[in-house]
Amino acid sequence: MPAVEVMSMADVKGPAAPGLDARGLTAAVVLGTLGALTIMVVPGFVMLVGGQSSLDDRQLGFVASWDINASAAAIGLATFLIARCSWRQLAAIGLTLIVVGNVLTAANHTYTAIVAARVCSGIGEGLAIAVAFAALGRARNPDRAFGIYLVVGLTASAAILTALPLLASRFGSAAVFEAMAALSLLSTALLPWLPRGTDPSFSQGEAATPISKHLAAAGLIGVFLYFIAQGAVWSYFERIGAASGIEPALIGEAMGVSSFAGVGGALAAVALVAPCGRRWPLIASGMISLASFGLLRGHVSGTELMTAGILFNFAWNMAQPLVSGVCSDADCRGRIVVAMGCIQTVGFGIGPALTATLLHGRDYGAPLWVSGAVLIVSLIVILGGIRAHAASQPSAT
Repeated sequence: MPAVEVMSMADVKGPAAPGLDARGLTAAVVLGTLGALTIMVVPGFVMLVGGQSSLDDRQLGFVASWDINASAAAIGLATFLIARCSWRQLAAIGLTLIVVGNVLTAANHTYTAIVAARVCSGIGEGLAIAVAFAALGRARNPDRAFGIYLVVGLTASAAILTALPLLASRFGSAAVFEAMAALSLLSTALLPWLPRGTDPSFSQGEAATPISKHLAAAGLIGVFLYFIAQGAVWSYFERIGAASGIEPALIGEAMGVSSFAGVGGALAAVALVAPCGRRWPLIASGMISLASFGLLRGHVSGTELMTAGILFNFAWNMAQPLVSGVCSDADCRGRIVVAMGCIQTVGFGIGPALTATLLHGRDYGAPLWVSGAVLIVSLIVILGGIRAHAASQPSAT
């Protein structure tokens, strides 16, 4: 999710760069939030596309996957462009594609046309995220800048998820997509506040330093699998509630409250990592995640959905800063952390497709079991990497 990216970029180390003033910070936070919005509110996004079309649950999962994977590809491309192109121009292209993609989504109703629209929007989202993170990395206090982004993003997503069912039922899904396009268009007014770029942090600096190969491999593979599991469950959270006959307003409330719980998870990680290291908090987060998966099996009550959502987002945001730290330790110049930004987005995009492939009717039992197994494997891989790294470098966390 966006939180791991937030923590990741804060850990990137490079030569000093010009500071980011208050206006630049505002523009970067808005740009990053718009870019990551689909990922942040993916269950609500799936609901909107479902209301916009007659697509079945399997097709909805593939639509979400196309959007998120297009975003991941754009982030990967932007890694090479960010040091060569104007950040303002890249951001303008990104916001334009988001506007066009949302307008086309509102105007179309078939699977192929909606996929094309979401690929267009996803590419724009990826460019927006890349520019926002590059700009936030220029702040004199990056940790504070990314912390502000995290709080704004989680708060915005919680509010949107809570309001979406009501907005969709009152105005229709197409109107919501049109409103998202309008918001992105208005945000172009903030682009002059962004730094012009380019940022040399990832292409220049001190001589290359060795990468801890075991920790890097464990971190990247583990993060990839972890985000597959999270994307598989979170993208269908609203569908699971609807399949059990839960009222849309209550589903929206559950999604909103659970997003706020993510802030608590991130704070728990920060508080626990110093006295406990990363291993035990990661294990605890995994157990909490599995408990949330279990609550979503079979017929789900409103209370169970609410509880599952709170546990899910608390555990997810508790784990993300920790796995981000693992990747940061693998390379002090931040090369592995940058790669993780793309890897995690790809994994999260594969998640909905995994659920769609395993789904039979409206029975989510198989996807939940497989997601739990993938989550366990991801944590075993990450913990193994931490142990190997500690053995070779006893001073490492």
